Amino acid sequence: MIELTLRQAIRNAVETELAAERFYRGLAAAAKDEDARGFLRAMANEEREHAGQLERFGVGIATELPELADPNVHLIETAPGWAYHQGMTLFEGLRVALEAENHAALYYDALADTTTGEVAAFFRALATTEDEHAARLRAMLPRPAA
Repeated sequence: MIELTLRQAIRNAVETELAAERFYRGLAAAAKDEDARGFLRAMANEEREHAGQLERFGVGIATELPELADPNVHLIETAPGWAYHQGMTLFEGLRVALEAENHAALYYDALADTTTGEVAAFFRALATTEDEHAARLRAMLPRPAA
């Protein structure tokens, strides 16, 4: 088993957030209405900001992060089944974003459970952040009629 270093974990997280940004920008381009496009663009901007925050955090810990992320980290905070959806509504955009945030939280929780020390703490903090994003999205979804 290969041990994941904190430096590599941070690089992976940065690349995960950048992939999420690209995912949301692609969905925004295919969205049906301006509300959905605006929401998805805002999500993309938020993911870009997360990537920058993680990169700054990493540089604060280590002078240099690895150049490359591990394979497939681009799939962590996306919902691949939606990648080519055309005409997305705001409701669908909220559901997609919620699915992506939940997936990322589960992934980071699993990594926290299988690592130790500062790497586990890093992943636990990321999982908590993704859970908070998911909670915010759930609050935005319309409530079913009683």
